[in-house]
Amino acid sequence: MKQLRWCAGLVLALATGVVRADPEIMVHEGDVAERGETVFSLHGNHTWRGRRQSDDGTWPTHRLSYLMAEIATGLAPGWEAGVHLPVMRGGVDGAGADNGAWGMSAVMFRLKHIRAFGDGGFVGFNAEYDINASRYVRDARGAEFRGIVGFDAERWRITANPHLMWGWGRADSPRSPALNLDLKALYKWSERLAWGVEAYTDGGRLDRLRPGEGDRTIYLVTEVATRAGSVHLGVGQGFRDTPERYLLKGVWSMDL
Repeated sequence: MKQLRWCAGLVLALATGVVRADPEIMVHEGDVAERGETVFSLHGNHTWRGRRQSDDGTWPTHRLSYLMAEIATGLAPGWEAGVHLPVMRGGVDGAGADNGAWGMSAVMFRLKHIRAFGDGGFVGFNAEYDINASRYVRDARGAEFRGIVGFDAERWRITANPHLMWGWGRADSPRSPALNLDLKALYKWSERLAWGVEAYTDGGRLDRLRPGEGDRTIYLVTEVATRAGSVHLGVGQGFRDTPERYLLKGVWSMDL
């Protein structure tokens, strides 16, 4: 398969009834669909332990689950467009949520560009625009610009995603974007099996950086290529004041 969706999400249709665990927990890498190629992905994740209350009206993270369909297509060499359709399942009773209740969380549009260089290097970006439900995040609209840089060797693949995130739609929405850094290191055991680690870090607002003080989550991940498509699975732990304490995630992708 030329297009692999290495995300962060778990296909946890079997999990019980996350909020800012995000419907898509992934490090974007150097994979893009070829022109005319279409890829379908199913993301999911589940927080089996997290905060039981929310201060901003969004659904609490404890036992929160996401399931998200994604369709991506190649536009030109190195260019890909996609749409995400995530839904969420509440895990606790509260003022704005019920245990087991389902709700649409957002509609997300994205454009990705990758350029290869040298022997295994790649660089690019992923730009995203989101229309959000209040149960997911307070900002009615959001945007993200994610840098992508990495190196894909015979046995290792290492990728970094520095990214900026904006939110709009409420009077007190911060004007300065949030700055995060996501990292991934993967060891390729064979052509079909790999494992590694992912780190997701929150650096604070661009006008008030706080490196080392924000949310951070570490995942152990494995990726398997099968005849029915590619599978990515991960188990993670949040540190410090991260709302999600323990999480599962996964993605299944296939060419249409």
